[in-house]
Amino acid sequence: MWESILTFVKSYSRILISTVIVIAIAVVLNTINNIITRRFVKKNLEKRKHAVTMAKLLKSIIKYAILILSSIIILDIWGINIGPVLAGAGILGLVIGLGAQSLINDFLSGFAIIFENHYDVGDVVEIDGFKGTVLEVSLKSTKIISWLNEVKIIANGNIKSVINFSKEPTVSYIDIRIGYEEDVNKVINLLEEKLVTIKDSFPQVIEGPNVIGVSELANQGMIITITLKTIANEQYSVKRAINKFVKEIFDENNIKIAYDQVVVHNDENNN
Repeated sequence: MWESILTFVKSYSRILISTVIVIAIAVVLNTINNIITRRFVKKNLEKRKHAVTMAKLLKSIIKYAILILSSIIILDIWGINIGPVLAGAGILGLVIGLGAQSLINDFLSGFAIIFENHYDVGDVVEIDGFKGTVLEVSLKSTKIISWLNEVKIIANGNIKSVINFSKEPTVSYIDIRIGYEEDVNKVINLLEEKLVTIKDSFPQVIEGPNVIGVSELANQGMIITITLKTIANEQYSVKRAINKFVKEIFDENNIKIAYDQVVVHNDENNN
């Protein structure tokens, strides 16, 4: 057995060495591609999101190009002429039957997503019901991470609907419920006077907070709605601060926040 192996190695030593060299060059080129892309992404992630997306696309294209080119060179080293094979109608039909159509569909969808700027790396999106931050966009797939650190990889060709929460400023609504016994005009004037200071503490606020008035007369009280416009996906900390601030204002001015109550009637005539 060992004699057969040694004979094979001696007979094909030049071919084996050439193959190893091609593989080594391919690995080095792919490593350089990864390092350059990683450094570019780290430097530009916050300021140039679309450029980062394009860089990752280019990385994906270069990776596939290196793989295909190195495979062709290795086959040529071993004396395999792939030209007639690729030109054969039977082989081409077999490739398509084995899934090339799906792959082509993914690639075309990937080009559309990137060049039509549907979303970029770092955008918060919801794709077919799954919401999270875009980690990576390649020709074949999109990688998203949710708030719970769940990572989902979606084939680009399977994406049916996309909601991008990062393209435009976010408009939020905050509902405050007060009891019917409260002076609604007093409460609204107080909120309008005090809430303007919120913007000084939160630079992400673009517009507001604005008190739009009583939006609903509910069973448990009157609902006063406050609107807020912030930089995309930067509303959460501001909304928490507004809720806390409103509670403090109400406590200082003896204003009661309405809450669910159960009223029990005792009918003595039925005893």
